[in-house]
Amino acid sequence: MKKPSLLIIFFTVFIDLIGFGIVMPLLPLYTKRFGAPGWMIGAIVASFSLMQFVFAPAWGKWSDRIGRRPVLLISNAGSAIAYAIFGFASRFEGETALWLLLASRVFAGICGANLSVASAYIADASPPEKRSKSMGLIGMAFGLGFILGPALGSFSVDKFGLSGPGWVAAAICGLNFLFTLTFLVESRKVSTEP
Repeated sequence: MKKPSLLIIFFTVFIDLIGFGIVMPLLPLYTKRFGAPGWMIGAIVASFSLMQFVFAPAWGKWSDRIGRRPVLLISNAGSAIAYAIFGFASRFEGETALWLLLASRVFAGICGANLSVASAYIADASPPEKRSKSMGLIGMAFGLGFILGPALGSFSVDKFGLSGPGWVAAAICGLNFLFTLTFLVESRKVSTEP
């Protein structure tokens, strides 16, 4: 597997897991500023993982049909849009802000369900003797994303205000989209059979 491709897959998984944790430091602020009830906070947190769980098989099946690269490009672009909505939602007040935040988390979770596609890409592109080592990078990206997501959320709020985490994450996802578009090659031949 070429190094740029491996780095892009690592970065994609890393960003997906940052997306999970980036809202954690914001929850007390949502409760205070938007008057979020407990069930809404729970929905904002749980919706991301629930959408990943529900949509991972669909992304995987779709990548088998049209290829890994197009699916990763679509999901990376969608993530950038989802986080921009997240940043934009913080400009509103009360229930409007909360429902937009929830919608952005649902959309980000759908786009973040590309973990199965990233794993499939690594399986396609790695020789059997190096496959476990390459898969280990997904685990490392997972762990780093969980650790750095809340830290990035706190840093962004401190520097850019309540909408900061959304805009920072949108910028990172946008860069990942450009890197994927520029450097990632397709890992498998797409079947032409129906």
